[in-house]
Amino acid sequence: MKQWFENLSDREKQLVIGAGIVFAIGLFFQLIWGPVNSRLDKAELAAKNKQTTLEWVNEKLTEYKQAKGNQKNVASGSLSQIVNSAARRANISLARMQPQGDTLQVQIEEIEFNALIRWLAELTQNQGLTIEAIDISEADKTGAVRVRRLQVSK
Repeated sequence: MKQWFENLSDREKQLVIGAGIVFAIGLFFQLIWGPVNSRLDKAELAAKNKQTTLEWVNEKLTEYKQAKGNQKNVASGSLSQIVNSAARRANISLARMQPQGDTLQVQIEEIEFNALIRWLAELTQNQGLTIEAIDISEADKTGAVRVRRLQVSK
């Protein structure tokens, strides 16, 4: 290769050197600058997305804290009394209630899913109870569920 280059005229040598320089610059941009720039753009986009998510989470956290501060916590009486009266107000018939220390286990044979969700919201938001565990299965009727075990506590 060296001998081939030595046999070229001065003008051809300059053209080969110039083409080599242009090729090296193009190779640098293609193999190094382009991927680095692309990764930088992706990292900036990811950072913007994470910042947006963080702002959303902070906004929702503020809303949650305000809602939790506005929580009524009107629960007075025993746990079974609170659950029983809330069920009566929601027209829910409880199949079984069993106290277990500081918690109460409730069983419901069949209830509409939406009614269950409204009742659980009533228990947690207005009565200040905590849902410790819930075991739900599908009922025969469409849109209804069976609550095998609902464990609530104050």
